[in-house]
This record gives sequence, structure tokens and C-alpha cells, in this order.
Amino acid sequence: MKRLVITLLFSGTFLGGLTSTLAQTPQRGAVQDQEFVIRKDRVLTVPTQPRSFERLPVLPQPKGMEDFTYAITPYFLSIPALTLQPTPVQKDYRQPKQDLYPGLVRAGYGNFASPLLEARYMSTTADPLNYALRFKHQSFGKGPAGPYADASPEAHTTFGGDVSYFLERAEVFGGLSWGQDKYSFYGEDPNFRVPDNADFIGPVIENNVQNNVQFSAGIRDIEKVGPFGYEAKLGFRSFKDSYLARENEVGVQALGKFRPSDDWSGKVGLSYFSTGTEDLLYDLTRTYLAIRPEVSYNYEAFRFTAGLNIVSENDSLPEKKSDFRIFPVLKVSYQFAEEFGFYGEFSGDVQRNTYFSFVRENPFLGPSFQLLNTVNNYKIAGGIEGQFQEAFHYRAGIDVSRFNNLHFFVNSIADSARFELVYDDKTTVVNLNAELGMKFSDVYTLGSRLDLYQYDLSTQAEAWHRPVWALSINNQVKPVEKLLLQANLNFMGGIKARGDVSAAAIFPPDIEVVNLKTIADLQLKADFKITDRISIFAEGNNLTNGKNMRWLNYPVRGVQLIGGASFKF
Repeated sequence: MKRLVITLLFSGTFLGGLTSTLAQTPQRGAVQDQEFVIRKDRVLTVPTQPRSFERLPVLPQPKGMEDFTYAITPYFLSIPALTLQPTPVQKDYRQPKQDLYPGLVRAGYGNFASPLLEARYMSTTADPLNYALRFKHQSFGKGPAGPYADASPEAHTTFGGDVSYFLERAEVFGGLSWGQDKYSFYGEDPNFRVPDNADFIGPVIENNVQNNVQFSAGIRDIEKVGPFGYEAKLGFRSFKDSYLARENEVGVQALGKFRPSDDWSGKVGLSYFSTGTEDLLYDLTRTYLAIRPEVSYNYEAFRFTAGLNIVSENDSLPEKKSDFRIFPVLKVSYQFAEEFGFYGEFSGDVQRNTYFSFVRENPFLGPSFQLLNTVNNYKIAGGIEGQFQEAFHYRAGIDVSRFNNLHFFVNSIADSARFELVYDDKTTVVNLNAELGMKFSDVYTLGSRLDLYQYDLSTQAEAWHRPVWALSINNQVKPVEKLLLQANLNFMGGIKARGDVSAAAIFPPDIEVVNLKTIADLQLKADFKITDRISIFAEGNNLTNGKNMRWLNYPVRGVQLIGGASFKF
């Protein structure tokens, strides 16, 4: 009964609501007010459906494997077999022959009893170990000392070798050499007069034999284009002459390079030398230490360099304040076109001098009072350079330098045939220089240089035995493939030497200044290749037969001719 009541109540409620709804519905065909909104700017977008939800296409179902039957009918043809006749291919597997000859012998003879012998031998394979040997001897049995030519000979002999061992990234190298130079003190004072009633049999010309032994060993990197590079070398040198001069030297040199980028680069150099020198008037142990850091930067056509020269040396001088010196190094160059550019430099340094270096400059050096290094307080240099038409290049500049202890050579008062060292306290040297070079393929090559010097001295009267101007012109011509010609011109003028020094006056002394004649030397060379192994040569020196005199009282030999042949093996 209760369930029936609930059912009737729910049915009544539903029918009542339906009746109310039908009553509110307007009648069919009636007009009513309505409002419509039309939006033109509305864009209906449908979200992109991911492809992962797309249904895969229905693939055709494979059918089962079926059996196929083929009918094969054999056919027989009467064709003869193919006959092959192979022929060998002629091919040369040997490497092409190169004109590499490990050995060379050169021999000749000329006037003044001058034999020449030269030999070289070196390895030509790419083995880890490479070596080279060399020997050269040239002598002049007769000299320019007039009737005493036989008493003024000259001879030069060198023998040595070099060896290198290549590791994966480095090269270990070394060398050993021996040299001997023989000179005679044939210098004759033109003002010398034989005393009356004196038994004079002729001048006494003494010989001087100079021997030196040099040894070096080191290591350096092979990859020269890497970000880092290095080289270190240990050296030893011993020198002695026929008299009391002795010198032994031990040196260490190292160089490190770094290139962090294409624009930046730098290097640090280190050198240390300990030199022991003995002579008639001194027994010295001299040390020299130099550290040279430097940094370079390239900006477009500019190149800037900045660094320091840090030097310590123990030469003894009365007014010397310290053994330690620091000099700046500033360089700039700008090549804004191939035809023209400029450069400039401001720097300073200490030039190391030894008895061996002095003898190399003047072989007739005798005992001296002291050995001193040359201090370059500052150097101001600048100029222009360039090239044009890919055949000409030029360079011109000016160099102003201030020196302390600049050395000069003067004839000894006790013996005019020997020279001694003198120094100027403060010297300013102005140098104007110019270079010109040309090269037209392999047919003609020219190289020339002109130097003009001006000296401002403080304690010396003249710049003894230093030139005021110097000019060199070197020509090389190759008219045909087998012929090579060379013509060299060397000029030097304005040289002044110290003559007699008056002993009557104490201060200032009466010094005679001797103006030496201009030196002019013409040299010609010719080399003709008969075969790839055999050649003949001819050389001529001082062809103008000039009475050249580089050192006072020492005239050089006249026309010197020599000819010979060379052989490669």
C-alpha cells in the first residue's frame, strides 16, 4: 500500500510539470521581438589532433605461399671454349731517381801559392739519425809584404760535424768543430827609418797561430706552428793563440715561444755565459746573464711588440753603479700596402764582447789592458720598406744609438804591427741606411746596401778604423742552365787610423791622424756545370789591384785568381 502511494505521488508531479511547460510555449505562427549578434572577426579553430592517435591504415593481408611449377627445356649449342692469352704489364715500381748526392769535393789552386780544398758529406735518408761532416782549407803561401812575401803567409782550416736525432716531437742536436787560423804580423810602419851605421838585415815577422774548439748540444721542438715552441742549447768554446791569450767559455741558451691565438704571440729568451780570459795584462772571469721577454700583437696591418732586456754583467769599471740593467723594447710596423710600409723601434741592450770576438774582427790584435762589453743605452730607429711588381724590394731608415764603452782598434805604441783596444766613454752613432733588391725569375738577382755613419765621441779623438760610409752591390746572373756568374762590388771609405803619438807632451798628446784610402774590391765568380756531378769554377778577388788597407800598415794582396773543379758523389 505504501509503495502504491509513492508511485502515484511521483506520477502526479511529473505530469504537472509537463503541463506547465506546454503552457509557456508560444503559439505557432506568432511574431516576437528577438536580438541577434553577428561577429565577423571570430575565428573558429580546431585543435590539432596528434598523429599518434590516427588509425593505422589497413594493410592487405598476405596470402599463403603457393607452389609454382616451371617446365625447363635444355638447349645444347656447339660453341668452342674461349681461349685467353694473358700478357704481363711492364710497370716500374722503383722510386724516381732524385739528384741527391751526399758528398762533395772541391779543389783548386791560385796565385800567391794558394791551394783550396773543401769536402762535405751528409746523410740524405729520412732516418731518425742525421749527420753532416765538413772540411775546408785555404792558404796563401805568399803575402803582400813586398820583398818579404814568403814571410807573410796566411792559412785557414776548419773541420767539424753536426748530428741530429729526431724523436716523435723533438730534435736532439749537437755539433763539434775545430778551427785554426794562421796570420803573420807583417805590418810595416812606413815612417820607420833604419838608423845610420846600423847593421839591419830586415824586419822580424812573427807568426801567430790561433786555435779554437767549439762544442754544442741541445734540444728543440719539431712542430714549429704549434701553440708552444722551445729550444735549449749548452755550449763550450776554447781559444788560444801562439802567445799568452787564452779563453774558455761555457754558455747556456734557451728560448721559449707561445702563440695563444693568431693575433698574439710571445717569447722568452735566456742566455748565460761564463768566460775566463787570460792575457799578458789580466786574468778575468766574466759573467753575462740576459733575460728577454717579449710579446707581439697583430691588428690588421699593424704589428706591435713590447718587451724587456734584463742584463747582468760583472765588468769592472770605476764609475759603475750596478751590474744590473733593464732596457725597454718597443717596436711597431704598419704595412698598409704591399708597395709601402713603415717601422719604428726604441730599445736598449748590452752587447757581449770577448777576446775571441775581437780577434774575429781584427786578427792582428795584441795584448790589451781590459775587456769590456758595449752598453747600448738606447736605440731609436725608423724607416720605410716595401716591394712592387713582385721583383723589387726596398728599405730605407735611420738609426740613432747611444753607447758606453764602444771599442776601437789602434796601433800599439810599442809595436806598430800589433793593435790594441781603446774605448770611448759616451758615443752617439747616427746611421743612415738603404737597401735595394731585385729578382727576375732565376736569371738575375741583385742585392745592395748603403750605410752612412756619423760619430759623436767623448774621449777618443776619432772613430779609429771605423768607416764613415760603406756600399756593397752583389749581382748574380744565370744566362743558361749550366752557368752561374757572380759580380760583387764592395766599397768602404772615411777610415781614420791613429799614427804616431808624441811622447813629449803629457796632456793632451799630439796624435797623428792617418786617412786611409778608400777600399774598392771587385770580385768575380763563375761556375760551369759539365755534368750533374762535375763542375769547374774560377774566382777573382781585388781585380782592380787596389792597394787596399783595412788596418794601418797592413796592405792586402793584389789581384787574386784561383780556379778548380768540384765533384759530387
